[in-house]
Amino acid sequence: MQSHSQAGSIGVRLIMEAEGKKWARYFDLAFAPFPGMGVRVDTYEVLNVDKVLVDDLDGGVTCFAADDDGREFTAKKCVSLGFAEYDSADARAVQAAFPVRVSVITSVNGGMLSKTFTLPFPPFNGLHVQVNDGKLLKIFTVVVGDDHRSEVECYASFVGEGAENLTEEECEALGFEEDCR
Repeated sequence: MQSHSQAGSIGVRLIMEAEGKKWARYFDLAFAPFPGMGVRVDTYEVLNVDKVLVDDLDGGVTCFAADDDGREFTAKKCVSLGFAEYDSADARAVQAAFPVRVSVITSVNGGMLSKTFTLPFPPFNGLHVQVNDGKLLKIFTVVVGDDHRSEVECYASFVGEGAENLTEEECEALGFEEDCR
């Protein structure tokens, strides 16, 4: 079996919870992470990726994971697997070698808005993108085609606290523009 070259790897921050705290470890993966993917963290330990988040500001990739057997880990177990207590203020950005530009389209109050993002890998259904101030977009459709707008379009909706009350003005403040389709 051939070993994977680090040149084409995707750096991710893998986050898990134990004893009410978040724990992080950095990995270089051979390809883009996705929900359901298993990440071997030790000879006999595999964590399953539940959610993938890309940060709009630094391009950082964060994967939220849980034990593949559904067990709860202790802080001691996390440390033994190379995880450290996660401090988001200290987090370093991790980026991929080949960014992909995508146009994200969302509907707010019946109007279509769009914004171009640079993602560190191709988008997929269920990918979360964190916008400037912590607002989350969840991609539900990815469209690839030959048109004048962009090579990749993603249809997404805001999720999380306050998502249902977001105004067009707030979206424009986040860098979204009216999309005339």
